[in-house]
Amino acid sequence: MGDKLTSSKLSAELTSIVRDKLELGSEERVSVRVLLEEDAILEKVTVDLEGNGLKIKDIQEGPDVVITGTLAVQNIPAITSVSEVDRIEYDRSS
Repeated sequence: MGDKLTSSKLSAELTSIVRDKLELGSEERVSVRVLLEEDAILEKVTVDLEGNGLKIKDIQEGPDVVITGTLAVQNIPAITSVSEVDRIEYDRSS
């Protein structure tokens, strides 16, 4: 499991919430906020995120694009590999 959660894209809170579940290969879903890099192409990123298991609930466009949705714990490493993703945080509002 060691390097699955070492991505600097993951918030400390999300890492602590899913660490044990990821070790077990859990399919449990967790609510996340995905913050995109400034020059990200939204249409491309949403296809990549959905292809990696993110079920998108909402997209807030603006200077900072924030995508909220749910993701199986086991798919978190795949989401971090999407280059336009700046940060992934636990979504407390869900």
